[in-house]
Amino acid sequence: MILGLADRIAAKMGPQTLAAVYQQSPGWLVEQIRMHRFRQTVRHAAAHSDFYRRQFKQRGIDARQVRYPSDLGDFYTTPDDIVANPESFLCRPPAIVFESSGTTGKNKQVYYGRDELDEMGRVMAAGLFLMGMEPSDRVANAFDFSMWIPGMLAHIGLLAAGSFCMAFGKVDPSEVYRRLKQYRFNVVLGEPTWLIRLTELAERDNAGIKLKLLLGGAEEMPAKAIPWMQSVWQGATVKMCYGSVELGSALGYQPCSQNDGYHVDDTDFLPELYQPDADGHGEVVFTTLRRTTMPLIRYRTRDVATFIPGQCPCGLPGMRMSKIRGRRDELVVASGGNLYPLMFENIIKQVPTLTHDWQVTFTLEGIREVLHIRVESASPNHDTIRQAILAQAQEQYPDLMKNLALGIFQMRISVHPPGSLRPGRKLKRLVDLRYAPQPDAAETASPVTNGSHVEVAHEATR
Repeated sequence: MILGLADRIAAKMGPQTLAAVYQQSPGWLVEQIRMHRFRQTVRHAAAHSDFYRRQFKQRGIDARQVRYPSDLGDFYTTPDDIVANPESFLCRPPAIVFESSGTTGKNKQVYYGRDELDEMGRVMAAGLFLMGMEPSDRVANAFDFSMWIPGMLAHIGLLAAGSFCMAFGKVDPSEVYRRLKQYRFNVVLGEPTWLIRLTELAERDNAGIKLKLLLGGAEEMPAKAIPWMQSVWQGATVKMCYGSVELGSALGYQPCSQNDGYHVDDTDFLPELYQPDADGHGEVVFTTLRRTTMPLIRYRTRDVATFIPGQCPCGLPGMRMSKIRGRRDELVVASGGNLYPLMFENIIKQVPTLTHDWQVTFTLEGIREVLHIRVESASPNHDTIRQAILAQAQEQYPDLMKNLALGIFQMRISVHPPGSLRPGRKLKRLVDLRYAPQPDAAETASPVTNGSHVEVAHEATR
C-alpha cells in the first residue's frame, strides 16, 4: 500500500521535482519501488496480453508468484517476437505506433497510449534537466521524426519542460545553423553524426556562436569529437542519452561529467544483462515498469554493455551502465540510421558482374564516419559498377543517401578480384570498426588484396 501511494505521488510530480527526487532518493527505496512496479507489470501482462498469457502457460509460470526476474526462468522477449506478431503484446487499445528496423529489414512495431506519451515526455524532461537544461533554454530539436520515436519524444519532453523549441526534424544542418542566431537557440538535439556536420559548418563559418548544450542519441559519439565540439561552440557541454523505439524514453542519461557511460533510469525500467562474459559484458535486457499498452518483459535489445559497479563519483544514486560496446546481431547503427545485411544484399544483387561475396566496413577517420562497400567482380568497368551501386542505393534506400547528401558520413566503394574478400569459410557482411580494439578489427575485416581494384570516395558537396 505504501509503495502504491508513493507511485501515485510520483506520478503527479513535475519534471523538475522528479529530477530532484531522483538525485536524493535512497537506493533501498528505489529498489523497493522498482520491484513493486515489476510485479505489477508481470501480472498486468499476464491478465491482458495474448502473447504473455500464452508464453507463461507454456512455461508453467504463475504471474501471481513472480517476485523477481529470476522467477521467470529462461523467459525473455526478443525483437523477433515483436516482428512476428506485435499486436499480440497489446493489453489495451493503443493511440500511436512507432517503427524501428530490425536485422532482417522487417520493421518492429511498438504501440503506446496517449497517457504513456505524456508520461514519457515528463520523464524525458526530467532527464534533460538532469543533464543541465533549464526551462529558460531555447532548443533546436533535429532528431528524426520519420516513423520512429526520437523526434516526437524529444518534442513532447521539451513541451513538458516548458522550453521554447522548434521541431526541425532531420533536415540539412545548414537549415538549423542559419537559424541559431535568429531564434537565439542555445541547445541543439540530434544524432551525433548530424551534430558533427553542424559543428563543421560552425567551424568553417567562424562566426563565434556560443551554445550551452549539444545532446545526442541513437548512436555513439566519437570520443575525439567531444573536445573539438566544445571548442567550436565556445564551451558547450556535449551529452549523450541511450534509448530506442522499444524503450520509449531513454534508459540512460549523462547528468554529470563522467561520460564513460550512462546513469540508468532504474525506476521506469528494470535492467539486466543476458549471458555476461568474463569481463561482465552481456546483452542489455530491460523490463518496462510504467507501460500498460504494450509492456515489454525481459526484452533483449541485442546491445552489449556492462553495469559499472559502485556509486558514481558525482554522488548521484542509482545504477550506471557503460557505453554500448557492440551488438549481438549484424545490425549496425551508423551513418544516421540502422543498417543491416539485407539492405546491402538488395543493392548488390541488382548490379551485373558482381560475385556473391561482399563486405561493408564502418570506420572513423578522425571524427567522420566512413562506410566502405567492398565488392568483387572480374569486370574492368569499375566506374560503371560504382555508379550502378549508387543508383540502386538511391532507389531502394533514399534515407541512407539523404544522410550522405547531408554530409553525415562518407561512402567509399572498392572493387576487388573474385575470391579475394573471403578469408575463410565465413565472411562477416557488416564489420563495425569504429570503436573496436585494434586486434579485434584485424581479425574481423577481410584483408585488402593487391589485385586489380579501385576505391572511390563519394560524399556530399560541402
